Amino acid sequence: MSKRLLLACLGCAIVLPLLAIYVPLPVPYQQDFSVLYFADRALLRGIALYDYPAQLPWVLSQTSPDFTFHPYPYPPWYALAALPLALLPIQAAARLWFLVNLLLLGAATWLLTPGWRPLTRLLALPGAILFIPAFGLLVVGQYSLPVLLGVALFIWAARAESAPGAALGLGLMTFKPHLGLFLGLAAFFWLFQRRGTLFARRALLYTGLLALALALFGQLADPAVWRHPPGQLWPLAYLQSLARYRDLPGVQSCGLCASLSVGLVGLVSGQANIGQAAAVSVGLGLGLGVLFYWRFRSRLGNPTLWMALSAVFTLLVDPYLLNYDYVLLLVPLTVGWGAGAAGLLTLTAYLLPWVGLLLGRAGNPLLALSTLLVIAALWRER
Repeated sequence: MSKRLLLACLGCAIVLPLLAIYVPLPVPYQQDFSVLYFADRALLRGIALYDYPAQLPWVLSQTSPDFTFHPYPYPPWYALAALPLALLPIQAAARLWFLVNLLLLGAATWLLTPGWRPLTRLLALPGAILFIPAFGLLVVGQYSLPVLLGVALFIWAARAESAPGAALGLGLMTFKPHLGLFLGLAAFFWLFQRRGTLFARRALLYTGLLALALALFGQLADPAVWRHPPGQLWPLAYLQSLARYRDLPGVQSCGLCASLSVGLVGLVSGQANIGQAAAVSVGLGLGLGVLFYWRFRSRLGNPTLWMALSAVFTLLVDPYLLNYDYVLLLVPLTVGWGAGAAGLLTLTAYLLPWVGLLLGRAGNPLLALSTLLVIAALWRER
């Protein structure tokens, strides 16, 4: 299996760039993807990943004075893993990023549907692509799919008792921290509770080694660290970058957020506010935690259900959540998919975002409603 996987990865590494260069897919490149692309492009020219004051004039010199470029808000290993994209012209790089995201989505879907019939399992991939949050993510070139793949990989690894797979799944959840935080903690806790088994001990060991490797690897995001005097350590630079990102217009008000807590604050006060939403999220988190433990405590040892509930918890509690982050709903959707009332609830949860698409931003609350329907579907599952 590992040999076939290695050959498949090698084939993708050859075929995908060729497709991106020579097949003129109409993929937009001036949306979310451009932040990752130009941050990496600047890094290749010796500008540190989190040095926004130095990045901005260089990026504007390569684009136009009215081009919108935000501080890079993710861990350094994400940008370093995507560094080859910066070797291509931006149009080809955007197409390659689209194809890579498509591959990540396909891999996650395959890992989430091991017990499905072969034909149904094959149809799950176009079904995942046509799920509105996933479709929107692919179009704008967003960054949430490594987290989805990490969850899917962890579920597969826990069932197969693959310690390297579990550690890699946890590593992928760190690529977008605010989305993967609860999921990573939940996965780590699940392993820690089983630390008496050889599989869990090995998985925890590999996770620790991977965390150390990522921490060291991340320092490559500042080329000046190897000079004299050395540059800044990446954790400090990353926190400063997040502070700059927080101060961007619209971030504190979070008018584009599709989270339940921001929606509730906006409904009561008439104006969204991320700080107030965070306080609401604490209450939501406590309530959901008690509810899930009361209803599912006898089945929380099942890694599939555990991670599905963790995905639902994230989508209902995280205050800074945009519509494409609801791609995580694919985890509980695949768990609840089936016949009977649970299947009907799951199908409704899958289709409801299409109605939200017709309503524009006013349809964002339907994503939270879909998440509540998924809870109802899992609630009925025995």
